[in-house]
Amino acid sequence: MDYLRYFDVKNNNLFLDDRNLVELSRKYGTPLIVYSKRKIQENVKKLSDAFNADYLSVIFSIKSNFNPALLSILREMGVGFDAANLNEVLLALRVGASADRIIATPNNLSKDELAKISAEGVILNFDDVGQMELIKDNLPNVVSFRVNPGIGKGEFKGITTGGKGSKFGMPPEAANNAYKTAKAHGCKRFGIHMMTGSNVLDPSFFRQSSRMFFSIAERIAQDNDIEFEFLDIGGGLGVPYKKDEEELDIRSVAKYILENFEDSRSRGFFKNCRLVIEPGRYIIANTGVLLGRVANVKSYDGLYIGTDVGMNSLIRAPLYGATHPILVANKATDPHIVKCNIGGQVCENTDILFKGVSLPEIEEGDTIAFLNCGAYVSSMASNYNLLKRPVELLLDGSEEIIIKRKESLDDMLNTFALPLGQ
Repeated sequence: MDYLRYFDVKNNNLFLDDRNLVELSRKYGTPLIVYSKRKIQENVKKLSDAFNADYLSVIFSIKSNFNPALLSILREMGVGFDAANLNEVLLALRVGASADRIIATPNNLSKDELAKISAEGVILNFDDVGQMELIKDNLPNVVSFRVNPGIGKGEFKGITTGGKGSKFGMPPEAANNAYKTAKAHGCKRFGIHMMTGSNVLDPSFFRQSSRMFFSIAERIAQDNDIEFEFLDIGGGLGVPYKKDEEELDIRSVAKYILENFEDSRSRGFFKNCRLVIEPGRYIIANTGVLLGRVANVKSYDGLYIGTDVGMNSLIRAPLYGATHPILVANKATDPHIVKCNIGGQVCENTDILFKGVSLPEIEEGDTIAFLNCGAYVSSMASNYNLLKRPVELLLDGSEEIIIKRKESLDDMLNTFALPLGQ
């Protein structure tokens, strides 16, 4: 994968949407995430064009990036929202999403939290029949359960959410019994959900997993004499983080899923049913670039590049061993001739984010660009070591809009009851 093709290069500097990323890093400070509204819109259109089905609903996985400005862009494009908990439901409502465009898929919530989600009128996917029983006297209009079809796939074990060993959902027989229980409680409207993994680049997996899911849904519908209003096949659509990876063939993914869906419909199932897909990473990952400044270069037992981007800003790297494409924004076309380790300012050795990375000759003051940082970067960032999370900037045509301002020490301490100033 040639990541430079997503950018322009002028005078050896990296440009995004006609903006010099080096100049942006100096103007707004680092760490800084720069998003492209144009790329967000292109990704949504690419996904919609690939499926091209009037019964398809696209809902965005809020956990991948919960910046309200970005959610508002997606809402304006007709995208709904997948919420993992009560707060994500409330955020989706705040940015103007209607309740019928929100699907909540929480796990291990309290009775109070589940009741509040149900009261908002959003669709609720129960992770387990026990969660439904907590609010059996006040169930939502549409009841859905999360099925674990028995397979899963993901870039890392920690983001593989289906198959053996997953904490999510129920095996098919348990799900079948859950729908029987829901009917006994008087439920008349139903959906069904699965989510098997994350960042999958193999189209054939979606053929296999959707076929299994639709088959399970057919059996449950038949055994319980119910009709599903929606089938939510989850997300998992991947993006390439490594040079030897190619982009996901989204048209093949859509073809396989739609063929399986139409096959079920040809047998009399799912005639008046929505098909729901819930991408997060696929829509937002490659729209964001995380910029950092080189603060120190030292060579003891290896070459170490010290930056202001650490594990508090980019936890994916030490948490999963995730990789990200890395460029030097002010040396965009210089040959990558040195091997180095890149770390941040956090006071522990886990903060060596990337080891053995090939880069140009690095100097203090260089601007490092970490690509594919639109997803699971801002949403997973923390103030560990009282370090500031990245500022976030949206490029919207000729406008540069700060959509998350620089944090102060007071911002980081404002929920503590301390005698500050004494």
